[in-house]
Amino acid sequence: MPAPAQALPGKLPGGPAGSTDAALRRRDQGFVDALWEFFASLRLTIPLMFLLAAACTLGTFANPENRPFSEIQQAVGHQAWFPIYLFFELNDLFHSWWFLLLLVLLVMNLAACTIERLPRIFKIALRPDKVLSDRLLKGIRHSERIRMRGKPADPAHAVGLVAGALRARGFKPEVFRAEAVGLPHDGAVYLFAERGRFSRFGVWVVHLSLFTILGGALVGRLLGKEGIINVPMGGGTFDYIFMKTADGLPYREPLGFTVRVDDFRLKRYVNGNPRSFESDLTVLENANTPRQKEVLKQMIYVGEPLQYHGWTIYQASYQAAPERDRVKLVVKNLRTGAREIAQLAHDGKVEEADGVSFQVINYTATYNDLGPAIQVVRREGQKESTFWVFERYPDLDADNRGDRYGLAFEGLVPFYFTGLQVARDPGYPFWLAGCCILFVGLGIAFYTSHRRLWARASPSGELVVAGVAHKNQGAFEQVFRELTAAVRSAG
Repeated sequence: MPAPAQALPGKLPGGPAGSTDAALRRRDQGFVDALWEFFASLRLTIPLMFLLAAACTLGTFANPENRPFSEIQQAVGHQAWFPIYLFFELNDLFHSWWFLLLLVLLVMNLAACTIERLPRIFKIALRPDKVLSDRLLKGIRHSERIRMRGKPADPAHAVGLVAGALRARGFKPEVFRAEAVGLPHDGAVYLFAERGRFSRFGVWVVHLSLFTILGGALVGRLLGKEGIINVPMGGGTFDYIFMKTADGLPYREPLGFTVRVDDFRLKRYVNGNPRSFESDLTVLENANTPRQKEVLKQMIYVGEPLQYHGWTIYQASYQAAPERDRVKLVVKNLRTGAREIAQLAHDGKVEEADGVSFQVINYTATYNDLGPAIQVVRREGQKESTFWVFERYPDLDADNRGDRYGLAFEGLVPFYFTGLQVARDPGYPFWLAGCCILFVGLGIAFYTSHRRLWARASPSGELVVAGVAHKNQGAFEQVFRELTAAVRSAG
């Protein structure tokens, strides 16, 4: 019995030489085509959009207080699901690896869709079929055949009627014979007219805007910086923000300039609930040096940030500091009638020109049911006395104590730390430009239409008129009917 044949390298048993390489090439080509088809189809777009929407929703509830990772690990690190939480970086979801992957996949999907379909749109818009052939006529939705009256038939006259009707409707028709476009002479005269061909690119302008927006998001994700800081009102300054490492540990990020909080105001509704809060900020260059200069002053509130050198400072929150509240004290000279208003911190002192001083040493919210009151020490030389001044009775001290000075307590001035969110997003110009491009693209896509019309008049006396629009079919059908009716009545 003869020995079985063995396959040689590069061959398949029973096949021609080199068939193995050809099969491998076909297999590789099939994989590439399948991968390309996957990225260029809605089968990827729809799941990606769904996942991004779900991720944005999840990001609203995952670690809403923005607690550092060390606190989260200490609180729930013993739970069985914590490794999953750690793997998906849910403590900072919008900066996680898988959210970035979704954005990259969406960019690749849009790029593949654009590359797949754009050449055909270029051909339709920039190199249209101008000759109304029988093959082209089969794919056109609106068409009509008209028998021209009169003998002998004049194709140029028939097409001229169509051209006149089109000019009356704002078209610029092109009339030519077959030999003018390299076709055999058949005695027929052709016409082609179009309007709004660039409306075909409306969808692609939208694609461009999405590329720009997503590109800006990726740039901001990779190069952007964001942090928070709480600053005391009344002159507190900062030249850095607190940012976090990947594991949630805070560190200082310098700004390159100094910001001073001149004042903070909390406005409330009648029922006492907070209505709005705002800060007065001053930007300083060369702070704490002889060359210190104030370069910008601005009041910020929620929705109205300060922008300087690429940084944006937002009003984010506030925090009360009752231990630093100030007392509003009015000192009236009963002899001259002069009034002096002072805001004193704890142990604050008011000194008069004649050597008399008043120092606040205590505060109570209720004094024997008489309401808020402060305890004051009066000093004049070696003499010292202590007494109480009541907020509800502003004239009590002046009328009863028998001093040349009368004091009035007008309540506490609350002290706050203003919470500022400071961010630098180098992707901001990209997504801002992308939003502008998006509006332009949507306007082109929704409010313009590419309309094409053809005509062919043959020596036999038959005039064929055809037309197509890529959207707003109802409006175009009315235009086409009016056109053919005008040609019939004129012919």
